[in-house]
Amino acid sequence: MIHEYLYKTPNIASSGTYVSDSIKTNRVFESGSQRDDDTNKPLVNHLDAYVRLRFGYLLRMGANKYEKNNWQKGQPDESSLESLHRHLAKYELGDRSEDHLACIMFGLQLIMKNEQKNGVAVDAYYTPI
Repeated sequence: MIHEYLYKTPNIASSGTYVSDSIKTNRVFESGSQRDDDTNKPLVNHLDAYVRLRFGYLLRMGANKYEKNNWQKGQPDESSLESLHRHLAKYELGDRSEDHLACIMFGLQLIMKNEQKNGVAVDAYYTPI
């Protein structure tokens, strides 16, 4: 069983000046161990197993054809977008000859990896509550 309790902590801006009070929730486990609240942490465990497996099979086919992690060498966004749009159009037209949805995910992964290389922070688009 997990118990939660609230505590107040001062919120200090990067300049070191006091901004306001913020309320944080700690999780306290039966053992007495504590962890901070996970409210603003990414929910990677919510990525569906079925979706992960389909994407994993696509990555396996790519690794077998080229080599493992070949995609991490990088590809231009334009190429990724062309492929992504082509797969989306085929899916929309009912073509199920290959896993177009996993291919779209792959294109998105390539573009996101380019953003990472260009310095976009992993949480750049996240707004904490």
